[in-house]
Amino acid sequence: MGDLLHLLDYDLYKMTHADRLLRVTPGTMRRWLEGHKGALPLIRRESAGKESVTWGEFVEARLLCEYRQLGISVFKMRPAISKLREMFDTQYPLAVAQPFLSSDGLDLIMRVQEETDLDPRLWFVIRTGQLILPSPAVLRFDKSTDRDESIVRRIHMTDNIVLDPEYSSGALTIKGRRLRVASVAGAVKLGNRPEEVAEMCDISVDAVQDAMSYADIA
Repeated sequence: MGDLLHLLDYDLYKMTHADRLLRVTPGTMRRWLEGHKGALPLIRRESAGKESVTWGEFVEARLLCEYRQLGISVFKMRPAISKLREMFDTQYPLAVAQPFLSSDGLDLIMRVQEETDLDPRLWFVIRTGQLILPSPAVLRFDKSTDRDESIVRRIHMTDNIVLDPEYSSGALTIKGRRLRVASVAGAVKLGNRPEEVAEMCDISVDAVQDAMSYADIA
């Protein structure tokens, strides 16, 4: 378990690269990690003055992107995230499964949301009758991830493309293969037809097409 938790601390990306991978406005990761115009950082406890992004920080940012699509500032989450960090005694409360997989964890999250007056549109969990369940945003995020002993081990960007911190230094790769998306997209850019590249790389044509959709950031 210790090695897996250490995985969350791996420095993998530059902030600008993380922005591209998440397809967010340039500078978003900097604001979330380092703060902005007097606002405290959203993901980090405090400004670290470094350009690198750890796997844990990237995973948390990926979850926050689900909420950002609602069109409201995720900085309103900061008090709740800080409280969750304290209660679960982890630097990455959104990147580990403990808060979201146990009934005790869900109950604690509900209390934190209420105590910090978190906007209901940003809730991590919701009450349905007598049950407390992960919110639709958390469920969408969880569906796109693989977990191992309670932490997010990889993120599925599409059905065929994954990000795995232990494969190719966290570069985009074809699912189930240590084959970089950049290599697949590059073969098409050289003039090969997608069908030819698929046969050459022993992958599906759909995987080649997905690789092309990420060619600009691979």
